[in-house]
Amino acid sequence: ATVEPLFKAVVSTQSTGADAELKKAFTELKNKSVETATKIKAVDNQIEQSKNRGKHAELTYMEVKQSGGDTKLYESVGRMFVLETKDTILEQLKDRAAKSRETIQKLESQKGYLNKNLKESENAL
Repeated sequence: ATVEPLFKAVVSTQSTGADAELKKAFTELKNKSVETATKIKAVDNQIEQSKNRGKHAELTYMEVKQSGGDTKLYESVGRMFVLETKDTILEQLKDRAAKSRETIQKLESQKGYLNKNLKESENAL
């Protein structure tokens, strides 16, 4: 009669340990999924910001290009403005638009990687 209660106590202890390990693994996977989803949202925000900067540079480029040859153009540098030539301003605007496109491409690939990780985490759950 004393063997049976002892056996039940050992079995319940072993199953509780396994349950705790499963719960811990599940919690880690859930945390990883939440963290990855948060990173994806941050990347989406960065992509939107880069798109806006690129669009702003392109629109400004078109307006500056249409301006007359005698128009004075100034570039803001900190809290002051510096007189620049039209060609210099146009070149800077082209560079800004190109950098925005490159940034968007890098962020899109990063987002794809994060989405892949998120799906793997969700499938593991």
